[in-house]
Amino acid sequence: MLGFFGAASLVVAACASAPRPRAENPHAERIQDSRPERIAAQRAGAPGELELEQSDQRWGIDAARDRREAANKKRPPPPPPAPTTSTVVPQP
Repeated sequence: MLGFFGAASLVVAACASAPRPRAENPHAERIQDSRPERIAAQRAGAPGELELEQSDQRWGIDAARDRREAANKKRPPPPPPAPTTSTVVPQP
């Protein structure tokens, strides 16, 4: 019984301790890559046998992306949402 309480107190003491300080790393908080940068990095890291450029030209992926971005720029921003609260006026 004493061994059980000893083991339980050891677990409680280990869990109750403060977390270890993180090592100072100047690169720990790096700036997130933009979407075009991520796409370029993934394409650069892909093996050559995937033939990504030929596939894009065949299916018109770049042209479709350009058309979608142009349509998004032309689209007006959505209207602000209506307030969800309502006022109840009592009838006389």
